[in-house]
Order: sequence, then C-alpha cells, then structure tokens
Amino acid sequence: MVTRLKTNEDDFNINLNDMKRVSIKDIAQKVGVSNATVSLVLNGKEKQGRVSKDMAERIRQVVREMHYQPNRLARSLQSGKSQTIGLLVADISNPFFGTLAFYVQNELEKAGYAVIIMNTNESDTQMGKMIELLRSRQVDGFIIVPTEFGEEYIRQLLEANLPLVLVDRCYPDMETANVLIDNYQATREATRLLLDKGCKRIALLIYDNSQPHMAERKRGYVETLTQAKVYDKNLIKAVNYRTLEEDIQYAVTCLVKQEKDVDGILFATNTIAIMGIKSLLNMRIRIPDEIRIVCFDKSDAFDFMPVAIPYIHQPIANMGRKAVEILLEEIENKANKAVNCQLYASLIQPME
Repeated sequence: MVTRLKTNEDDFNINLNDMKRVSIKDIAQKVGVSNATVSLVLNGKEKQGRVSKDMAERIRQVVREMHYQPNRLARSLQSGKSQTIGLLVADISNPFFGTLAFYVQNELEKAGYAVIIMNTNESDTQMGKMIELLRSRQVDGFIIVPTEFGEEYIRQLLEANLPLVLVDRCYPDMETANVLIDNYQATREATRLLLDKGCKRIALLIYDNSQPHMAERKRGYVETLTQAKVYDKNLIKAVNYRTLEEDIQYAVTCLVKQEKDVDGILFATNTIAIMGIKSLLNMRIRIPDEIRIVCFDKSDAFDFMPVAIPYIHQPIANMGRKAVEILLEEIENKANKAVNCQLYASLIQPME
C-alpha cells in the first residue's frame, strides 16, 4: 500500500521565500533608507557617514529580524581578503590544544574572521599538507602550533610574506612572531615544589623530541636538581608520541620496580600525566604517600581523583588572545612581525 502525502503548495512557496538570502537592498527597503546607509552601519562606519544613533540601531534591529548574513565571497572579492584564518594545532584530542582553539576562534570571531581548524597529529608532513590546503583557500593568516622538523613549511610562509604567528612552540633560528610561556622557569618551580615536599629521587617523563619547549622543560628540571645535588640522568624517561601509552607504562614500571627509591615524578605534559597516573594507580602506588607528582596543565580527570594534584597552569586564554592580536596587526600592516611574546605560567598547589 502506498500512502501519498498531501502538500500545501502555498506553504511550500512560503518556505522557499523564507529561505531566500536577505540582501542589503531588502534591509534598506524595509527601513526606508539607501543601500549605502545600511552598508555604513554594517561596517561600523555610521559615525563617518553621519548616520544617527537611532537610525543605526533601527537598522541593526531589522538586520537581526531578517537574519541577514553577509556574503563572504562578495566581501572577499571587494576587499581582497577572505576574512578567514587557518589554525593548526598539534593534537586536537589534547585538552590544552582544544582550549587554545576555543579562545583563538572566540577572539577572531569578534574581529569578524572565520577560523578553519586543522589537526597535524604531530606530523611535519601533515602540517605541510594542511598549510598548502589553507593557502589554496586563500586564508588571510596563520596561527600554528608547529611540529618537529616543520621549519621548511614555515620558511615558505615567511618568504610569501603571509601573516603568521607560532604558539606554544617555535623554531629558535627563525624570525617569526611567537607566543610562548617560560617553560624553563615553570619547570624549575614544579621541581622545587617536589624538593620542598621532601623528595630526593625525582623522575621526569617527557616527550622524546628536539622541540625547544620540551628542551626548556628538561633544562629547568636538570638544573634545579643539579643545584640540589640530587640529579640522576637515569631518572629521565623519554616517551614517543606514536607509542605513548606503551612507553609510559613501561617507563613507570621501570621507575617503580628498578628505581625503588623514586619518590617524585614530574610529568612534562597533561597527556603524559594522565597516562602516567593511570599506570601508578594500576600498580597500587599511593599518591602522594609513596610518590608525589606534579604535571603541566590541569585535566578534568583530576577532579575525580581522591588526592589533589599540583600542576603548572598555562595562561591558555591569554596565549590565544595575544596570538590573535599579533596576527591581526600583521594583517593590517601587511608585514610579518618578528616578536617574541613570553607569558608566565603559575604553579597551582591544591589543598592536600
């Protein structure tokens, strides 16, 4: 049996009309002003055009009522800009990068830009592909969390004089705009906390790569323990991003079973920390009674733990805002700005 649905033709036509794109001309006709007056208000230039405050507000009200959406393609053809920014992050599953993307997008939307967010998965090859794709989309600028060995792709952007800001990491030998934290000082404070709590055998779990921010975290750890005369290079365990879970489990097992006097662990990232804490709990290690820990960045998982976890708080919101601020200035001036913006990260010690 076939059932035919009855369609009201008039209703169907009304729906189609409702879906029609609203133009500046439509708004002008409803308000009773010229297209130019509407355009001035939409572009925030009502004062220059001597549009009264009441009329500007009336136009904005009609814009909201009619659900007007600007034609980005037309604007880009007129201005030579796509009003779009490319954001490349290293690992979108990491809460740090997800939060960073949130603040970057929020700030750019305030400035009238759309954001294309892409994940490189810590691969320089993937980073190169994503940059090429974004260039084909003619984005107006880039905010990039760079991968290891990705210098050539950044050099190509600089040679093309495309606005660019690196966040969280940088390439020290390249003159780029950077927004970073003081990783060295932050790690010194975290290591000093463990020493102050009575730890003598403090391990470090860190990524096995050559990126400067990891090198600075390692340097802060090594120098602090060296000054305290308790440094042991065997307590540094490097883990690989591609085999992270297995490497961390193996490293924690070695520290607990072979280095039986280990009483503190510094985790160099929150992803390493979560997996490391999981391994410690699976081995029935009591935190902080048997081993004290400190890590970079807070994880929501900490809220479900029976003990307080000290951590380095990175100012992610400020990092996102500064990156956008510098990038927009580059776009406005049509020139790259080699500025190094370094922000302070604070050590958070919850009540035990």
